[in-house]
Formats: sequence, C-alpha cells, structure tokens
Amino acid sequence: MTARPVIHFAEQYRAPGDYLYVLVDGLAECDQEHPLSIPSLTQALGESAIVRVLRPDLAHSPEACPALVQLAAPGETPAARYLELGAHYALDDLTRNKRYVCGWLLSPQPLAAVADHLVAQCHATAPGRGRTLSPWYEPIRLELLIAALRSQIAEVLGPISAWLCPTSWGSFTVLRGSTVPQQGELPPLVRDTQHLAPLISDFLGVWRHALKRPPRYAPWRWKGTSLLPPQAGTHAFRLVRDARDRKLSDSHDIISLCLHRVFIHPHLPQHPDIQRDIAQAAAGNLSLQARFDAYDDAAWTHIATSLPRAENYS
Repeated sequence: MTARPVIHFAEQYRAPGDYLYVLVDGLAECDQEHPLSIPSLTQALGESAIVRVLRPDLAHSPEACPALVQLAAPGETPAARYLELGAHYALDDLTRNKRYVCGWLLSPQPLAAVADHLVAQCHATAPGRGRTLSPWYEPIRLELLIAALRSQIAEVLGPISAWLCPTSWGSFTVLRGSTVPQQGELPPLVRDTQHLAPLISDFLGVWRHALKRPPRYAPWRWKGTSLLPPQAGTHAFRLVRDARDRKLSDSHDIISLCLHRVFIHPHLPQHPDIQRDIAQAAAGNLSLQARFDAYDDAAWTHIATSLPRAENYS
C-alpha cells in the first residue's frame, strides 16, 4: 500500500497536541484541478487552513511560494483521502525536477509559527557565495542536510517535532525535531550540500534516465527494486563534490564522470588513463563525455578489472 508510510506517520508519531501539516511547493507541477492543488485545498479546507511560506526571494509572488496546509488540528483525525493522495503524488513526482509534495510535518505550533520557522531556516542553511537563502525544505535538499548534519538536523527542524520526507530513491524517511535552541552556525558541509543541490538533482535525473537504457557494459548498474539505490542523494553529493575537487567545472563533465562511476566502477578516477582524461577536461582541452565515448567495452572492462574492490557507489 503506497500510503501506508504516511498513514503510519500520522498515527504513530503524532502527539495529542500536534497539528498535522503537509508542505507543498508552489514552484512544482500540480494541475489546478487536482485535489492537492492550492485552489482545490482552499475550497475543501478553507483559507484559514493554508498559509504561504513567504520565501524572501519570492515574497513578491506568493503563489510561487510553498504552502503549508493544515490537515488536522490537535484532537482531530485527518482525512485519509488527503494522506493517500499525498503519498501517491510524492512517489509519482519522483522523476520531476521539482517535487510538489515536500513532506508531512507534525508540530504543536500553529500554522503561522511553523511557516515563520521554515522561512528563518532558509537563511540559516544558505549556501553563501552570494546566495543568502536556501529552499532547504525541498526533498533533495533536506536529504542532503540529513547527510551533512545527522542528529543535528533536529536543531534545524526546531518546533517541527517530526517530518516525513520523500527520498530520492522512492521511499520515505522520518526526521525528528528538537526544542533545544540551535547552537551557533551550521557546519560548512551544510553550505556545500546546498550549493551543489541543483547539480546533484540534475545528476540524479540523468542517473534515473540512464537506468532505463544502460550501456552494454555496466557492472555497477543498480538492479534493486527501488528507482535508485538507498542514500542516492548522499552518494550523488560525494561523487559531485569529488569531481569538483578534481578541478572539473563544466556540469556536463561532472555528470559524465559521476554517471560512469555508478555504471562502470566507483573508483574510476584512480585509473591513470581516466586521470589523464579528467585533467584534460579540467583544462578545457576536451569534453569528458566525448573522450569516454571513445572507449569500447573491452577498454572499460580492462580499466574496471584493474581497479580495487569498491564497497558502494561513493
């Protein structure tokens, strides 16, 4: 049952004094006629059940901002219909660049207070380098924050006692909040994840697409039941960061190297021939994808079998 994790979350994680919310992204796709669209939810639940999370960079365009929707007040039972619709939508939009359903939130705080906290954390998680905020609530960004912060993610959630987040590989994960005040600035790794999030999202999309028609020689092709391997976002971050550490700056070169590592061998950059190719691409002398296209299956086999054993994708 697709909706089981969402229903379980609403039933088992919710304290008697908690509101139940769903957060949806105004920049993502949702037909106006769909029951989960803001117009439909407004008509069904009333205007008082919905508040826009006014991102400072989109405050001039409220309809593009996320919407926090109250599905149940303390003591109320949420309509199962909306939990089921949300669960299905969260999985159906897995392959889209922008995911509409950002997750389900539990909090003893009312709508406005939770929305204010979401906005405040847009500044706290900002990647810097000229960017003063991050839409950290987006599923891939939140997934990367989990990898960067581990248990410290609770400080970011704050008054949100629990958050059910859709993952990049097609499941859900539960995050727990904390009433302990945030201790100073977040570590630099947070800024790195948020800075690289758009490129990581692009790579994950290419990875999913390539799995539909993989190359003939692809010993590391993911063959599990999920769309991508568990912790795909974390693997993607490590691979993208490593490519940049190797002085690659062109996004096509970075994605090409990452893609070959998840299909051919995770330790690909350790091979001398590949190291030379990366150096040439970093210097702007060639396209890494064009160079990789020159290798046939026999060459890839020779390269892969000469590399040390790998435990995972990153």
